[in-house]
Amino acid sequence: MSAQMKGIELLQCEYVVPDSNTPQLPRWSDTHIEHPALIVTPNTEQDVRDAVSIAKENKLAIVAAGGSHGTFVSVDSASLYLDMKLFKKIELNKDEGTVKIGGGVIVGEVLKTLADEGYYTPIPNSDAVGFVGCMLGGGNSAQIGLHGWMVDNMVSFRLVAASGDVAEVDSSSKDKEQALFNVLCGAGHGLGVVTELTVSAFSLSSLNMGDNKIWTRSLIFPAPALDVAIKTFLSLSHPPAEGYMSLAFARSPPGTPAAGSPIIILGYQYFGPAEQAEKATALLFQDDIVSKTVVANTELLPFENINAKMNIYNSHHDHKTIASCRLHKTTADAIKAGFNRWRIATEDYPDAQQSSLIISAYNTDKTSAIKDEKFVEGRDRNINAFMVMVAKEDKTREAFGPILDDVVAGFRKIDEGRVPRSFPNNLRPGKDLSDMYDEERLEVLRDVKKTWDAEGVFWSPYFKTV
Repeated sequence: MSAQMKGIELLQCEYVVPDSNTPQLPRWSDTHIEHPALIVTPNTEQDVRDAVSIAKENKLAIVAAGGSHGTFVSVDSASLYLDMKLFKKIELNKDEGTVKIGGGVIVGEVLKTLADEGYYTPIPNSDAVGFVGCMLGGGNSAQIGLHGWMVDNMVSFRLVAASGDVAEVDSSSKDKEQALFNVLCGAGHGLGVVTELTVSAFSLSSLNMGDNKIWTRSLIFPAPALDVAIKTFLSLSHPPAEGYMSLAFARSPPGTPAAGSPIIILGYQYFGPAEQAEKATALLFQDDIVSKTVVANTELLPFENINAKMNIYNSHHDHKTIASCRLHKTTADAIKAGFNRWRIATEDYPDAQQSSLIISAYNTDKTSAIKDEKFVEGRDRNINAFMVMVAKEDKTREAFGPILDDVVAGFRKIDEGRVPRSFPNNLRPGKDLSDMYDEERLEVLRDVKKTWDAEGVFWSPYFKTV
């Protein structure tokens, strides 16, 4: 079959022409993932340029993979799958307060490398996702109150374009390069292969945390205490800039006393002094609330362990998808309805019991004050709701589509009058792009795609529906 692939002799790196014996691609979700025509694992930018040339000659669409966690990605026999796992640069410049990060680096690698040097940069809540891919979708982070969205800390991108040329773009770029930089900050998938990017890095000591450890408080409630948990969450849903609040519905994992039963996890992270954290969260220590819990715990967490509790969700394969909405407000009734929809769905479909529903709240003062042309909208919304489906069976995956829609619609109904907004990295195939961008930004996105990739060399999650 390789003999039928034109130009393959150009490659000076590892590649595979898949056949029936080739293992499934190791992605977080198997949904819409088939064997590609070619798998290339580049070592250098020249290897990436050669892969672009081969894709163009064979009319293949390039899918670039970093952490392989994008649930919106589809791969088929018309794809050239570019596995960026060898692009592992993490280069901290303390004098400039920046860090260069390669196209194959995952979040956990950034987190540990910087923490070892006494530094950090805003990150999402999973160590296993690709840092570049997360950034291209805007980047949601628990440090949003202090630093805004992850792309608000972006310095520059370096990428291989459809022409095969290497481009470097930043906020000072002009004309078409400036437009590309802005789109890469929030709607950047499918415009080129990002080989590295540069973001701001901050000293951990600037947070004034004891021993550079994050103050955390966790309360776990049984299902009958739902009303108490929701009321407590809503009371703390406008935290200070240093705070980040979450309310999660999950099923108790195997090996625990109430394995399989619904549990409610109220979590608070504070990126500042412990004494300030305790004042901001005094409600979480009240006897009438703590008495309703099965676990109440305060912990000082090493910064590099911030995502450790989410590692159970990092395993690859099976079917996974995420439905999300960003809200200006919510109510106890809306949250309770979401809980009940999640509870019933995970009872009706036992193979989906690892699915969860998470509502989070943060301070928007920093992000609301930022006025630029990056692809981030709804900056004044301080509530996020995510339903994560994890399922083994195709029939369960299909059944969950309407369930996810219902949950999102229920939350949005309370936010009536607001334009619907979601996260680009949670895009679900076939959904309306107006959930993420207004028409003016969609027009810019079309123009940038036409300017930089008119022939569609790079697979894009946006342009089948634009």
